[in-house]
Amino acid sequence: MNVFQQIPFYVPIILLALVALGLQQSRARVLSVRRLLAMNIVLSVVTLVGVTQQWRGTPWLALAIASWACGCLLVTFVLGQRAAPPGAAYDAQTKRFAVPGSWWPMALFMLIFATKFAIGMADAMAPGQLRNMAAVVGISALYGLYSGILNARAWALLKLKNAR
Repeated sequence: MNVFQQIPFYVPIILLALVALGLQQSRARVLSVRRLLAMNIVLSVVTLVGVTQQWRGTPWLALAIASWACGCLLVTFVLGQRAAPPGAAYDAQTKRFAVPGSWWPMALFMLIFATKFAIGMADAMAPGQLRNMAAVVGISALYGLYSGILNARAWALLKLKNAR
């Protein structure tokens, strides 16, 4: 049986949506605070849901969530200390951010998708192989790292608003 025939129908749809979102991020745009934070919140929830789905019903769930949170908070804090990207600005009158285009979000979206896909495939092909502490901590921390990178970028932009 072909492994790819077992992929749920919505997986390519999610991939196309992430590509479209990544292409949007590659262009300069003007964003409200709400819109700036919305993508980060949604993608952080996606990675946390990935962690929760992977280890729900196992004794590893609490450790997985703690690992995700530690990875997310650590990366957000460390990378959030950087300055906003060159060309980024905040307009206090319109209360909007001018954000330069970047291909980094596209790369990150593809990493998140590829990681979730690979973990799903590994779990489907060898059930139970990921049911150990190293896999729980490593995979969950990796998802937290992805969320932290997104959050750090937003934090760096939000500092422009507070610099006024």
